Formats: sequence, structure tokens, C-alpha cells
Amino acid sequence: MARIRTRISVTGSNDAEITEGMPYLRQYLRERPWLTESRAEWNPLENQLLVTIQTEGDDPKLESEGVFDEVWDCAFAAFRFSSEQIVFDILEAQTVR
Repeated sequence: MARIRTRISVTGSNDAEITEGMPYLRQYLRERPWLTESRAEWNPLENQLLVTIQTEGDDPKLESEGVFDEVWDCAFAAFRFSSEQIVFDILEAQTVR
């Protein structure tokens, strides 16, 4: 079975919200063992949270959709978003070696 890397961006938040919720997001991602090598990084210049996760699978599109749902759930559990303009976007879904 192949490894699929999915990168997701989350925009519409601010530094304070991310600082407060980032430890929780990382914890929630770690609690899902099927999401491996998860990384979450805040880019304050772009006001963008980047989440990168690897999973096992053969279909990048299918895997990225599952990862998208998991990241969405974890982010809304971890952060107290003050904006209604939070946008999640799949930036990349590809097989890695």
C-alpha cells in the first residue's frame, strides 16, 4: 500500500486563536493513529494554518477527502474561531515514496 501526503490550509483565523488552540489540534491529530507524520504550522504572514498528514492508501483523492474531514473535525474542536469566514482547502494530495 502506498503513502499519501495531504496538505490542507485553513484561513480566516488570527494569531491569538491559533496560539491558544494549536496544542489541542496537535493532540487531537496524534489521537488518530491512522493519520501519520502529522504537522501543523502557523504562517502569521499569510494568516494561514498548514496541516500536513500522511496516510496509507492507493487513491490520493479518496485519502485527501478523508484527511480533510479529520482535520476539519480536529480544528473545530481545538480552536475557538471568532470568524465565520474560516476556509479549508486541500492544497496537495499525492503519493510519496
